[in-house]
Amino acid sequence: MIHDNNTSPTQQQSLVIDIDAQRLSYMIYHPRGNEPATVGQILINASNQDEWCKALENAVYDNPFLLEEFNSCIIALHAQHFALMPQEVAEAGLAKRVLEESFSSVDGEVFTSSIKGLDAVIASDVPQAVVPFLQRTFNSPTLLHHLAPLCHYCHSAYAEENGCMHVLVEKSEAHVVATRQGKLLLANTLRYRTLDDLAYFVLNAWQSCKMNNNSDKFLTSGDNELRQQLAQNLRQWLKYAMPEVIPAQALAVSRNAASIPFNLILLALYENN
Repeated sequence: MIHDNNTSPTQQQSLVIDIDAQRLSYMIYHPRGNEPATVGQILINASNQDEWCKALENAVYDNPFLLEEFNSCIIALHAQHFALMPQEVAEAGLAKRVLEESFSSVDGEVFTSSIKGLDAVIASDVPQAVVPFLQRTFNSPTLLHHLAPLCHYCHSAYAEENGCMHVLVEKSEAHVVATRQGKLLLANTLRYRTLDDLAYFVLNAWQSCKMNNNSDKFLTSGDNELRQQLAQNLRQWLKYAMPEVIPAQALAVSRNAASIPFNLILLALYENN
C-alpha cells in the first residue's frame, strides 16, 4: 500500500475509489485547492467470489483513513458482465432482463449506473453483498460502473469533435469509449494478452463505429508506457493516434495530476463537472 500524509481536514476533502478484482485504488484530494492529492492502492487477495467480498471488507477496515468523514465519496465498481441501455429502459424496470439476455450467466445483484450528461444507463452484476457493504460503510457514496466516468468525460470533452475514440489502457485490459459530436457510440472493456491483440481489437471497434481516418481522433490514456506503445503501433493505420493530454480541469483536482492514474482523475472530474 502507498499512503502519503495529507494535512487538510478530511471534512474539506473528497474521496474517490476504484475497485476491481485485484485491488482497491483511491485518491484523497481537496476539490477547490491545488494541494497534492493522496494516492494509493490496497491489494485484495482472494481466490473466489465469497473470499473476495470478505477480502474487500478487510481492505477497507484495515485502512481506517478511508472511513474518515469526507466532503464527498464516489466509488467505481468493475464488473465483467454489463450492458449499456437507454435511460428509459432502466426506468421501465428492464435492466435485469436486458443483462440476462446479453449473458448466459448473471450472478449476484444487478446494479445500475446512470451516466451524467447522457440518456444512458450501464447495468452490471456485482457480488450480492458488495453494494450494501459500501452503502453502509461510506458516507452517502455515489456508486458507478467503472465505464461511467470515461463515458462522461468523452461526452463532455469531445462534444465538438466529429468523432473520437478514447482507450484507457491498463495491464491486461483496456476501456474503450467512442463518441461522435458528444453522442455515445461504444463503451466496452477489452481484455488482452499482448498489445498486438489489443491493437487488433481496437481496430475492429474503430471500423464497427465507422470512424473516419481522415478526420476522427484516436486517443490513449492510462499506463504511460502501454498507452504510448499502443498509439505508436496504431499510427500505421490511424492518422490521428496520440496519447491524451491531461485536461486542464485535472489541475484543479491536484497540482500533481500528471502523476495520478487517469481512472482516478476521471472519477474526480465526474464528481466536480
